[in-house]
Amino acid sequence: MNAFIQGGEVGGESVAATLRSIHIENFRSIRSVDADLSQLAIFVGRNDCGKSNILRALNLFFNDQTNPGVEFAFAEDYNFYAPVRARKAREVLVRIEIALPESYHATNGQVIIWTKRWREDGLWSEEYDYYGQRISKGRRGQEIREDVKIPEKSNVHALLRKIEFEYVPAIKDSEYFDDLRGRIYGIISEVAARTFHESSTAFEQSIGDHLNELTTSISASLGFDTKLALPRDLYHIFERLDFLSGEKSVSLNNRGDGVKARHIPLILRFMAEKKAALQKRGGPPISSIWAYEEPENNLEIGSAVQLADELHQLAKAGTAQILLTTHSPAFYDLGQQENEIALHFVTRATDTDGTMTKTGVEGIDESLGTLAMLAPRIAEMVAQVRQQEETKAIAAQLAEVNCPRIFVEGESDRIVLARALELFFPKAVEQVRFETKRDGAGHTYVIDMLVGWRSQHKHHPERPKAVGIVDGDAGQAKAAFNKQPDNVKSAKCFVYPPPANLQAARAAHFEVYASLEVLYPPDVWREAEKRGKLERRALAKVCPPDLVDQILLGETTFEETLDPTWAYLVKFDFANEHKISTAERVCKQEDANCKTTLANFEPLLRDALSFLGVAD
Repeated sequence: MNAFIQGGEVGGESVAATLRSIHIENFRSIRSVDADLSQLAIFVGRNDCGKSNILRALNLFFNDQTNPGVEFAFAEDYNFYAPVRARKAREVLVRIEIALPESYHATNGQVIIWTKRWREDGLWSEEYDYYGQRISKGRRGQEIREDVKIPEKSNVHALLRKIEFEYVPAIKDSEYFDDLRGRIYGIISEVAARTFHESSTAFEQSIGDHLNELTTSISASLGFDTKLALPRDLYHIFERLDFLSGEKSVSLNNRGDGVKARHIPLILRFMAEKKAALQKRGGPPISSIWAYEEPENNLEIGSAVQLADELHQLAKAGTAQILLTTHSPAFYDLGQQENEIALHFVTRATDTDGTMTKTGVEGIDESLGTLAMLAPRIAEMVAQVRQQEETKAIAAQLAEVNCPRIFVEGESDRIVLARALELFFPKAVEQVRFETKRDGAGHTYVIDMLVGWRSQHKHHPERPKAVGIVDGDAGQAKAAFNKQPDNVKSAKCFVYPPPANLQAARAAHFEVYASLEVLYPPDVWREAEKRGKLERRALAKVCPPDLVDQILLGETTFEETLDPTWAYLVKFDFANEHKISTAERVCKQEDANCKTTLANFEPLLRDALSFLGVAD
C-alpha cells in the first residue's frame, strides 16, 4: 500500500480516525492474519476461504458481536487448529492500528495501537488497552516508531469511543432492512428533536379529535381522563417505514433484492452525515466504518459496477471508511485499477494453515481459482460496463437541456458535420448540437449515448430526440439498436452512406467501409497524399481472400485489379493524427467551394434532421 490515508477529507487534513492495519490471531478460520487498510479496502476470495471472518473479528472488537446479533462464544469462535502452547492460555487476539487526525499528533503520536484479547471467560484485556506511536524516518529512510503513553485528559479517548462500526451482512433480509429503517428514528429524533416532537404532537391531536367519542365514553365509565398517544419510542413504527418509488409508487418491500441492496449505502450515508451534523463544535468527530459483506449479492454486473463506483466515491469523500468482501469482478477490478484502494486476495489452502491474505495480482490465481483465467476478459467487460454507465450519466445530463443532439465518433466528424449543417440547413444551426469526445469516441460511445438517451426518454417522452452517426463498419451495431421499436421512438442511429465509387469497390469485394473521409471528393484525397496525410491500408484486411491467393501465386497484381475511380479508397486511408487538421482545412474553404466538397453529407443530415423534427 502507498502512504496510508488518515480518513475524513481526502486530500486535506483528516477529521476522523481511520483503521490503518489489522492483526488477528486464532479467530475462527484465522490462525494469524495481517492486512494494511485504506479508506476503501477490498478482500477478494472464494467462498469459505474466511474473508468474512476478517470483518467479523472487527465486529467483535467494536460491537462485542461476531455476526450481527450474535455474541462471542469461545468454544465456537476459537480456531480449532491453533497450536497448543505450554503455560499460555488460549486466546483470540485482535490488534488494530488507527491513524489519528493531524491535530492529535503532537500529544498522542500519529497512530494508536489498540489490542483486545478474549479467553474462555470472555474479554480478558482492558476495554481500552491502547497506546500511541510516533513515526519518523531514520537516516537511511527506515521507519522508526516511538511508543507514547496517552495522557489521561487526552481527547483521543473520546475520539476512539466515537468510532461507529457498521456491519452489513451478506444476506440482507427483511429483518436487516427493518432494523436499518428503525434506526432512522434515532437519527431524526436527535437532529430535529423540536420539530419532530411538534409534528408527533399534532398527529396525536388529530387522532384524538377523530376518537373523541370513544375516549370520552371510556373516561366517563372509568372515572378518569383518557386519551390516545403515540408510543414514546417510535423505533418499531419506523421499522415499518416504507420507500415508495416509480410512477405507481411501488413499495420497497415489493422491489427485487437488487433494488433493496442499492438503498443500503444511501441510508448509511444519510445516518452518518446526520450524526456528523450533531457533533458539537470542537468536539471529537464520529468515525464511521462500514464492514460490507459481498455487496454484489443479487446484483447483475451493471448494477454491481454502479455500486462499486458509488462505494468508492463515498470512501473518497470521507463519508465512511469501507471494508468489504467480494468475489465480484466489479469490485476486484476496481481495486486493481485504483492505487489508493487496499486490495487483498484471501485464500485458505488447508484448515491447518488457515485463512491467509496476499497483496498484488499474483494472489488472484489462488483466491479465485479458474475465474482468474478470465481476469483479462473480465477487466475488459467491467471497463465496458463502466463506460456504458458513464455515458448513460452524461446522456442524462445532456437530456436535461431541451435541445436535440447528434452524437458522432470523433472531433473531425463534429467539425465537418457542423460546417455542413451551417451550409445546407442554416435555420437548424441553433436547434441542434453535436456531441463527441475529442480524443476519439468510436461507435461504442455513440451507441452507448443513444442507449442512455433512450433510458431517459422512457420517463420523459416530452424531451427532444437524439441521433447517432457512425462509420460503415459499425453497421451491425446500428442495425441492432434500430431494430428495437422502443429505441427509435426517441433515438436513431445512422451510418455514413457509401458514395458511388465506394459501392463499386465493395461490389468488387474489397472490404472498405464508408466513413467521414470516404465521403470527401477525390481532390481532397489527392491533396492529402501530397501533404503526407495518408497511410497505406493493410492489403490482407481489404482484399478478398481469393485475390490474395492469386497475387501470391503470381497470377495477377494488386494494381491490375483496381479501377482508377476508386483505387485510392482501397489503397489508402487518412492517418489518425491528420484527420482533425484535414477536417479543419476542408471547412475553411469559402462557402461555395465548401458546399461542393461536402455535398455527400447533405442527404445524411437531411434524414437526421427529419427524424429529430428539426425544421430545415
